[in-house]
Amino acid sequence: MKILRILRIIIALAVFVLISAQFLDAYHKLPKPYFMYNPTATQFAPSLLKMLATGSVVAGAAFVTFTVFALIFGRAYCSFFCPFGILMDIFRRIGKPLRPKKGMRFAPAHNYIRAAFLALAVAAIAFGYTALLGIIDPYSLYGKIMGSVFHPTIGLSIDELGDILYSFGAYAVSPVDGDSSVALSAFGFALFILFAIAIVSAIRGRLYCNTVCPVGAFLGFLSKFSLFKLGFSPEKCVSCGLCERNCKTQCMDSKKKTLDFSRCVLCFDCASKCPKNAIKIVPNDFLRRKIRTDKASAGPNAPKPASVNAQKSFSASRRAFPALAVGIGALFSSAAKSDAQAAKRMRLRKNGSGEKCGAENDVPSPYGLKGERADKRLCVPAGSKSVENFLEHCTACQACVAACKSQVLKPSAGEWGLSGFMQPFMDYSSGFCLYTCHSCTKVCPTGAIDFLTNPQKQKVKIGTAVFQKDLCVVNTDGTDCAACAEHCPVQAIEMVPFGKKENSLYIPFVHSNVCIGCGACEFVCPVRPHRAIVVRGLAEHRQAKKFNESMRKFIPEKTDSPALKSDEFPF
Repeated sequence: MKILRILRIIIALAVFVLISAQFLDAYHKLPKPYFMYNPTATQFAPSLLKMLATGSVVAGAAFVTFTVFALIFGRAYCSFFCPFGILMDIFRRIGKPLRPKKGMRFAPAHNYIRAAFLALAVAAIAFGYTALLGIIDPYSLYGKIMGSVFHPTIGLSIDELGDILYSFGAYAVSPVDGDSSVALSAFGFALFILFAIAIVSAIRGRLYCNTVCPVGAFLGFLSKFSLFKLGFSPEKCVSCGLCERNCKTQCMDSKKKTLDFSRCVLCFDCASKCPKNAIKIVPNDFLRRKIRTDKASAGPNAPKPASVNAQKSFSASRRAFPALAVGIGALFSSAAKSDAQAAKRMRLRKNGSGEKCGAENDVPSPYGLKGERADKRLCVPAGSKSVENFLEHCTACQACVAACKSQVLKPSAGEWGLSGFMQPFMDYSSGFCLYTCHSCTKVCPTGAIDFLTNPQKQKVKIGTAVFQKDLCVVNTDGTDCAACAEHCPVQAIEMVPFGKKENSLYIPFVHSNVCIGCGACEFVCPVRPHRAIVVRGLAEHRQAKKFNESMRKFIPEKTDSPALKSDEFPF
């Protein structure tokens, strides 16, 4: 048991460090193999969501693996692979002085609360409110803490340190690309989660895991059917209470010699502390045989052994199995709904209302920004397919926010409405989507953003630049600018003559079918308070056309330059 505990600690720390690396990598220097074998693929709820989104069992490998494992050994995921659970263990160890000197004591299970939150999670997935799921899902909560507290804090601290050293003439610290800051409401919410879980974990250990966490409730239910369980050996146990005092889930009753295995997270702290080795991994068949043997030998009036309580719990759980089947059916119905919507969109394309139609007929994103131009609409990253798909599958884990090299992805503070709180949006006031970057498509664990190669991503049209001549400095101030055209990576903006010929002024013209909606033009536009050119996000992404010379609106007249003498320098 001590060896199992050491193994659990080693695996847990390795997983914790690997998953945390993507949030702490301020300079985005993680090697390519990290994303090829992304450790976030080991997370339970994201794996389930990706399986439902893609229809691939391979995408849901973690969900399937840990579900099967729970039916064999129990809730190993919670102590071995859940970063939020590992973080709680760290806070529990740090907060040891806050707990009573006698340690933890057995507490009754809050099964109704667990069932309510599990039902809430199933409903959130089935009806497409995954942002709500992200408020109770352990990985998404951990991502919010790391992505909205630690990631911006590290980035801003590096920039501040660089400025201080620069004032002394030292250039030892390079600045972080982009703007690392996040909305105060997103930062405050994530900070509240951090402090709340730190205090609760220090005092009550894994209380969250056995009350709020839907993953813990689901795996705990399956653990009642597991082939092997932790159990007391009555002939060895002396009721010293060491196991109960070290149990982080308060599921052990040393006096009655019972263990609520549905709440056990297989940390092995109890077994490693037992001086008599009275806690063992035992098969359920062994327990049933022992009950029958004890009844036969002791007679009808003999007191029932402690293991009978576990057997009753097992039988009661079996009757609850149909309710779980209904919940799983609701999950897979959401996948069927997504597939039907995708098929409908494909039929619309074939009928000529998608890629074949002009950009002016594209349906814009239904979400805008308060106080901005009415034609400025929010975009979702390439690989999301559509605004609807992104919002239905994103749990706001902030992995894409941390991975974004230009920091254009920010946790929302209301941009997607209250139901989409902290789901990322593309903030073109603080950056733009880099043409050669596809980092967000590599890290999304839920299927909200599908993986795209660089060439694939560069052809995806997520929005269209919309130019308003009345706001442009060429029109208002009579001066040249061309900043938008110079920064456009796909030549979607062409400068054409404006006004009188003798003034030699040029104004932007947008080739809407070529524009990919990266936001570079909007970001660099100097006009305030409303930019002269903004991006109108698309409700559904499509393929952009490649610019060619036949698309030009203006072809300069050719002028014959005077012949130069052989000894005359041309400049």
